[in-house]
Amino acid sequence: MPTSPAAIALPLRQRLALAAICVTGLALFQPFWTLDAQVRAGAAVLLAIGLWTTGWLPPWLTALVFFTLCMAGKVAPAADVFAGFASSAVWLVFSGAVLGEAIRHTGLGERLADRLAPVLTRSYPRAVAGVTLFAAAMLFIMPSAMGRTMLLLPILAALADRLGYRPGSKGRIGLILGGLFGTYLPATAVLPANIPNNVLAGSMESILGLVPSYGPYFLLHFPILGALRLGLLIALLAVLYRDAPQAAAAAPPQTAPGPTTAAQRRLGLVLALAVVLWSSDGWHHIPAAWTGMLAALVCLFPGSGLLPGNAFGSLRFEAIFYVAGIVSLGAVADHSGLGASVARLAIAALPFSPEAPGLAFGLLSGLSTLVGLAVTLPGVPPVMTPLTADLAAAVGWSPMAVAMTQVVAFSSVILPYQAPPLVVAIQSGYLPGRDVTRLCLLTAAITIIALWPLDYWWWRVLGLIG
Repeated sequence: MPTSPAAIALPLRQRLALAAICVTGLALFQPFWTLDAQVRAGAAVLLAIGLWTTGWLPPWLTALVFFTLCMAGKVAPAADVFAGFASSAVWLVFSGAVLGEAIRHTGLGERLADRLAPVLTRSYPRAVAGVTLFAAAMLFIMPSAMGRTMLLLPILAALADRLGYRPGSKGRIGLILGGLFGTYLPATAVLPANIPNNVLAGSMESILGLVPSYGPYFLLHFPILGALRLGLLIALLAVLYRDAPQAAAAAPPQTAPGPTTAAQRRLGLVLALAVVLWSSDGWHHIPAAWTGMLAALVCLFPGSGLLPGNAFGSLRFEAIFYVAGIVSLGAVADHSGLGASVARLAIAALPFSPEAPGLAFGLLSGLSTLVGLAVTLPGVPPVMTPLTADLAAAVGWSPMAVAMTQVVAFSSVILPYQAPPLVVAIQSGYLPGRDVTRLCLLTAAITIIALWPLDYWWWRVLGLIG
């Protein structure tokens, strides 16, 4: 019996996605003329960014399309196309997923939520402020933004339940957004608390011979891009997502946890040891990803009682492919020279001048922001740091000052695909993509319009420029 047309009809957005994939594939595979390596890479990169931004396809499927086109079209070597799977970010996602499932399975998230809930119940602004500040405090203990995100999400969801905000409610979305953005946005202002920060430090040391230290970095960036932005974030969420809890849903008697179980105590010990190792990585030099994997292995080991018997089968791997795709996109763009070419074209076109330091600050930060849209935020330092000497000569600043404008740029997350922790929150089902995208756009607009000028004057007060 033939299949009816209705059974194979595709929604408009999927038809558009298929058309874009076919056009890109034809450009890569056509035999009539040889395309420049940067043009080929640009086609694959633009397709992936476009599909991730529009949401026409599931993000994990877009990543698979990107891998396939790059390999079939010989856009870059396999080592670059699949570089994401060798990155620590992917294994942080995996270990975070395991720890998050253990927190859910043992009920530890509900117990922690019960401890936090009493101090957050007076008003919605108080709840948002408490959640956001609690998540921000975690960045001083746990150096990996991805690890913090995976650890916090199940706790935030349980806390929203305890406060009476049901799944899908406006108040619940606002609380989880507060925790997510509270642990990610200010992390760019604390040196070891985010991947782009660490990539920048490594790039500066290897290329410029400069090593940014914790204290000066913190003083330069945290007052404006950290503390002040946290306050603005809390105010924004309190206005946009203000909601009344449903009293009947708050701490229902049938789900109230009893005494602390042995599994909860064991998991609490595992998490405490993991946090100690995360916070002391400067001493033992074990990367955060592998500390997380050690904790995940303890949870996965048969007989631990920290996960159900079919734990591996119940884990969701969509986020792993997506994060791997994002990291690989930056590697492909870097291998082809696409990011550096975009930056050099912009340098030639922009009116840099030592006599206009304010304009130079905006142009340098804007240039790195543009690069971040092309190669994602962790890809900004590898592209921009080699250009620092030329840029410093053009604007008459020190190389350190020019390099620090990258922080201003990658602190302005315009779209979620630029920052893997935000994508993981979407892919894990804790937040709708439209809400994360809207908050990215709002916070980026506020940062660029209001905080960049304030940051410029703060730099002048500290004597870094001017």
